[in-house]
Amino acid sequence: MTTNLDKHGQPYNRTNFKGNKQKALCSLKGVLTGIACDEQLKPDELYFLNAWLKDHEFLQDDPDTVDLIDTLEDVLEDGVMTDEEHEDIFCLVEDVIAYKELDDSCCKDHLNVLLGILKGITADGDINHNEILFLSQWLASNEDLADIWPVPTITAKLIEILADGIITIEERQALYQLVNQVTGNDFIDTGDASDNPTQQFDTPSIISHEGVGFCFTGKFRTGSRSEIESQAKNLGASLTKKLPTLATKYLVVGSLSSRDWAYSSHGRKIEHAKSMQQKDHEIYIISEEQWLAAI
Repeated sequence: MTTNLDKHGQPYNRTNFKGNKQKALCSLKGVLTGIACDEQLKPDELYFLNAWLKDHEFLQDDPDTVDLIDTLEDVLEDGVMTDEEHEDIFCLVEDVIAYKELDDSCCKDHLNVLLGILKGITADGDINHNEILFLSQWLASNEDLADIWPVPTITAKLIEILADGIITIEERQALYQLVNQVTGNDFIDTGDASDNPTQQFDTPSIISHEGVGFCFTGKFRTGSRSEIESQAKNLGASLTKKLPTLATKYLVVGSLSSRDWAYSSHGRKIEHAKSMQQKDHEIYIISEEQWLAAI
């Protein structure tokens, strides 16, 4: 019997394997759509795609992934992309998008496609005019996601940008920064194409613990989840193990994403906390670093 291992040699949880592979396939469709939506493939986008494909173990047995990696390595080998190579890889990307048998009709899968699109359009360190128009049109045609975070946040920014019919450099940069915060993508700065947790955090003036509700999600650089929770409890915090409740004031997000999150950049706890914020409930989503600075 074959055991599936991750890049650290650890076995995958069979319960979550199917769902995690589906998440990766939806993300792949999104990433390819994002880098191709302006009908240009830039070198940085190809480097990102190559790194992203190699990082996602759930796709390593996927024939389309193998074809893409082989083609990308041929193109990137000499650091020069000819017009013929551009056409070849662009056609391959379009074929994978068009013919990939993937049912992304459920909201969870559809949102992972969107998160992939967001990573794809920022892969080269910029968002251009055509990518902004594509993103606006895509969101308008996928109304099932309209109320699900991060869609309201992205949509509000797009409405603001497009209101006067002029897209300025400053507006493009602001959208780029917002998208990177939402997705946790920092490939241009770090070369890291793996799935990272969202970086869109709140900035409470003070973080207290005594008699205050805390919830933790993700994986932490400074210790195991149980160790982190014990620290908070020793400081007087009350803990919620599952979804945040009305008694929860702080949701602390670990610096490392959880492989088993529902989405590539966040899980159900963050989704639930964002929904609570939309209903004007006072709950703060903070990073591991913010929490460490407060203890």
